[in-house]
Parts: sequence; structure tokens; C-alpha cells
Amino acid sequence: MLIAAAPLLERQMIYPLNDTRVSPADANLPTVTEEVFQHDGEALIVWTAPPAPGKPVIFYLQGNAGNLANRVSRFDLLLQRGYGLVAPAYRGYSGSTGTPQEADIINDTVAIYDSIVRPTMSPVVVYGESIGAAVTLGALEAGITPNAILLEAPYTSIKAMAAHHYPGNGSFTKHLSNQWDSLSRAKTVTLPLLILHGTEDDLIPIEMGRQIFAAAPSNSKEFVEAPGAGHTGLWRTDTWPKLTRFINQFALR
Repeated sequence: MLIAAAPLLERQMIYPLNDTRVSPADANLPTVTEEVFQHDGEALIVWTAPPAPGKPVIFYLQGNAGNLANRVSRFDLLLQRGYGLVAPAYRGYSGSTGTPQEADIINDTVAIYDSIVRPTMSPVVVYGESIGAAVTLGALEAGITPNAILLEAPYTSIKAMAAHHYPGNGSFTKHLSNQWDSLSRAKTVTLPLLILHGTEDDLIPIEMGRQIFAAAPSNSKEFVEAPGAGHTGLWRTDTWPKLTRFINQFALR
């Protein structure tokens, strides 16, 4: 019975869709443009803003909850720093068409990187939030070439997440079409890396972030703990300077 319901349960657990489309102007981001990127028969919503001269572009890959408009405060902070922004909405999110699946999301991300991010000719830092961290690692494996990656609250795999939250259902995870095996993918990460994780994250335990960090062979990596923080609210006065210091390393002098 559980196995037969796997596709529905998978969708509810991994992709709690918010398909509400809100324009950047309606979200009070007048300097951000909404593009509709056509790829693989789907129309994907992408928010973009150019960087100030010499500043990096942030390729922002969101978590699985909410939509682009829910990240307005974050985008505003990035724009205030002069960073450029490319923030795609996954299939089924924020007005994008289609149904989210691991392989499709990775392919879409690579296509958006090649068609929108790379042509900016600016340094690129990929910011992966929660499941966006898994997307980041999948897209790296598939060939994107940013200057650095910043992962917020990454998990090791869907299988590990299921074992943590639903112990005893290990056989069920074999039937999931989305595995997001970030721990395996992290073993090839040689780019500069920063991981941000809340010490009290009860959704994705900080130990998973530490495992990703330990697995990455990068010679330039930093693990930033947010003491007392859960899964959200990690951009704080004690963490934000560390994030911007990391990003600013890649600004053109």
C-alpha cells in the first residue's frame, strides 16, 4: 500500500508546490526583471537583475517551500550589496509549467546557467537553499562552472532524510524517483565552498551539513554554524557578514 502511494507521498514530501506567480514589481523589487525561459517544452519563470560593475552574480536556487516572492527580503539584501541575481523557479513553482523531477530540475538549471548566467560574463556564486543545495550539487556534476558555491542547510540524500524522519521505512525509499544523493556528489566538489547550517535545525540535522562539508575535497571551504537557529532565519547579524565576505572574494578588482 505504501509503495503504491510512493509517487503521491514523494510529491507531498519533496515538492510541496506553491505555483503562485508574483511579478517582481508586485513583490516590490522594481529593479528585477521576470523572464520566461523556454526549455524542454516548459516555460520557466526566472527573476534576473544585473550586477554592479565587478560584482558577482548570485545564482539563487531556492528551497522546496514557498515561491520566489517568499524570498524578496533576501533578494533585496543581495541587490543592496550590488550583486546580480538569477533566481529560477523550478517546474511547478511560481508560475513555471511542468512537474518537478530530479533529472528535469538539474537539466533546467544547467540550461538556465548556460543561457542566462554565463553570458553575464561576471563572477558567479551559486547559492543553494535546502533542496536548492542538492540542485546545486547536481548541476555541478552536470557541468556548470561557477566560481564558488554556498549551501544553506544541505541534506545528504532523500534516503537519509526518510530514515531520520520515518525510521523503519527504508524499503520505501527504493521506490522514490527522486534520490538527491548530495553526499555522493559532494565528493567531487573542489570549488570554494561555504556551508551555513542552524545548530537546532529539526528538519535537516546539522550533522548532514557537516557530512557534506567533510566529503567535499575543496581546499577552500568554511562551515558556518548559526547557534540556536532552526531550518530558517539563518541570515542574521552574526552570519550575514560571513556570507558577504565569502561572496566578495570573487568580485573583480
